[in-house]
Amino acid sequence: MRGRGVGAGVLGALLVAALPARADGLSGVETQRLLRGEAVARNQTVDFADHRYVGGVSYVIVDEPADAVAHLLDDVRVWQRILPKTRSVRAVGVVGQDTFVELTSGTAFLQVTYTMRVRREADGVRFWLDRSKRHDFDDAWGFLRLEPMADGRSLATYGVLIDVGQGIAQDIFAGPVRDLAMSVPDQLRGFVLERMAAGQRASR
Repeated sequence: MRGRGVGAGVLGALLVAALPARADGLSGVETQRLLRGEAVARNQTVDFADHRYVGGVSYVIVDEPADAVAHLLDDVRVWQRILPKTRSVRAVGVVGQDTFVELTSGTAFLQVTYTMRVRREADGVRFWLDRSKRHDFDDAWGFLRLEPMADGRSLATYGVLIDVGQGIAQDIFAGPVRDLAMSVPDQLRGFVLERMAAGQRASR
């Protein structure tokens, strides 16, 4: 592990400056892809101080209203379904409006454990790595936002920057970690579709 991570506010500014975080920043071609039911991802690599962050912003249309889908995020168990390769999730504390969530991700052969500080906002959540607790990678920050659409559906936007570490960790894991991270909105859409097929609405 390296020294102190970059603050969440700085990471947020880097991500927002690098990529459009809302629908009005999408190109016409990207918008058409979304309307056809495709996911759209804009990958990004950011070098800042002694960190190299990978991630970006990804988008998908979800077939439920934005407020109902955002409400699902209040249940930490949902995160195990929408974060790829996540093996366990548990809430480990609350401070003010923030919930601390410990996650273990990976395969049977290689796993990482870390704690994210999750802040519920009106249109979704914002989260960042709690470096005071065990963290098997160096740094992370992100958000998941739901915007209402005129037809009653919602646009899910997921932005994230992750520093997996230096050396062999960067060489081997940065690309796969970014690819998995960019799939989160699509995982959320799939989860909502499963609930709908089972006769459940997101607002329940």
